[in-house]
Amino acid sequence: MILSLCVLAALTISCKVHNKDSNRLNKNELRLKITNELETILLKDQGIRELLNNSITPERKEQLVTEMKITAIDLEGSKKYNLMKEIDSTNLKTVESIIAENGYPSKLIEGEKANKAVFYVLQHSQKIDQYLPLIRKAVKNGNLTKVSLALMEDRNLMYKGIEQLYGTQIKGKANKKGEWIYFIWPIKNAEFVNIRRKKAGFKQTIEEYTKEMDVEFKLYKLNEIDEL
Repeated sequence: MILSLCVLAALTISCKVHNKDSNRLNKNELRLKITNELETILLKDQGIRELLNNSITPERKEQLVTEMKITAIDLEGSKKYNLMKEIDSTNLKTVESIIAENGYPSKLIEGEKANKAVFYVLQHSQKIDQYLPLIRKAVKNGNLTKVSLALMEDRNLMYKGIEQLYGTQIKGKANKKGEWIYFIWPIKNAEFVNIRRKKAGFKQTIEEYTKEMDVEFKLYKLNEIDEL
């Protein structure tokens, strides 16, 4: 009787250990799966935008086409813009599903690329306002930088037709002559913008940033935008 109880106890302990190891393995597999998904998403999100850049070298273009598993035909004419919309839409669905099931990915678990992927996908969506609280929390927890938050805050304000804070958003539109122009979206209290940028972690002043982006440094008011 005593021997039987000992055997039963040993089997019970063995099952618990096995189940614990199995759960740990499943969690590790899940983390790896999420990481791989997000790294692929980051490649496509940034890759298609790099492919839209006319200054891309033929070698880099060929590399991205291969890595993204697309063809040169997919990039002909307006097809590349349709492809970007398709990629953004698919990426957003995947990211929203990951967030809903697992929360915001921690860079300590899924890695730096995973965090960048989630940020970029949300930044390129029309759902910034919905996910801003999540991004603010990610910054507070050390999973994202203040610079990332500043970029998203500015874009959200621009989408709402409100002055931005850090001068990160550049807008394109056709002017009255029918020419396509780019300009800095209006900045609230623009005289203090470089102070805000420095506090947020930006290395460049607004003047240096616009020069790098090849945009004229001219600060407009909201009521001046329609007159361009």
